Amino acid sequence: MTTPIALVTGASSGIGRATAILLAQNGYYVFAMARRMHRLEEIRTENIEPVCLDVTDATAIESLVNHVMETKGRIDLLVNNAGYGQLGAAECVSMEAAHQQFEVNVFGYARFMQAVLPHMREQKSGCIINISSILGRISLPGFGWYAASKHAIEALSESLRSEVMEFGIKIIVIAPGLIKTEFAEKEFELLKSVEHPTVYQKLLDALPRLLKDEPIAPGPEIIAQAVLKAAKSAFSPARHALPADSKTAVIARWFLGARLFDWAVRRKMKI
Repeated sequence: MTTPIALVTGASSGIGRATAILLAQNGYYVFAMARRMHRLEEIRTENIEPVCLDVTDATAIESLVNHVMETKGRIDLLVNNAGYGQLGAAECVSMEAAHQQFEVNVFGYARFMQAVLPHMREQKSGCIINISSILGRISLPGFGWYAASKHAIEALSESLRSEVMEFGIKIIVIAPGLIKTEFAEKEFELLKSVEHPTVYQKLLDALPRLLKDEPIAPGPEIIAQAVLKAAKSAFSPARHALPADSKTAVIARWFLGARLFDWAVRRKMKI
């Protein structure tokens, strides 16, 4: 049997790292990509090839895809995972920071999809899994720009799914809720770079309350398992939401409507 070839972005930690390792353990040859090469070297095996890559670098992405095709001859799976969260009141996050959020979280995904799709079309098979978020369907105070980027990924994936299904290509969205990773720590560190007037202090004090359960949340392995199952399944659902908080939040938003849901969120945040 031909060894399936997978590309995983954001593989130096969290969901990307867990996914790269699990795929390699289940028969895939994985090109694991991130900017932190020293972290990637920790997971190098005969089935994991680390690649230092920034998803905002279109030339590097093209070179990597060409390398994969020249050395392996095919691309079976792309897991778009690299991203970060820009917190802050929508009024206060600079346009430069907002543009960078989309450069990584949206256009980084899009660059890779455009790079691999011609090869998947030619081989008449392939799977693209876009890691979204619970905030791909709802939004919360202080998370506006991050949520906007994830809403964009959901919309782009939905459109692309119909465009390429006739070529034997699957497009799947996996929307994690609260997962125990380094993500929240990085979000709050980045938040310090945003200047807020004092009127937003209640919001800034409230943001950690939404993520207070992260230390007891499921680990990234639960998402890695979902990626593996979706990639291998012939009839995988178009969208996976897990763990339970990712599903219940979307249901609650639909059931309560916008105003009641906003009130419930603000009450939980105590703002």
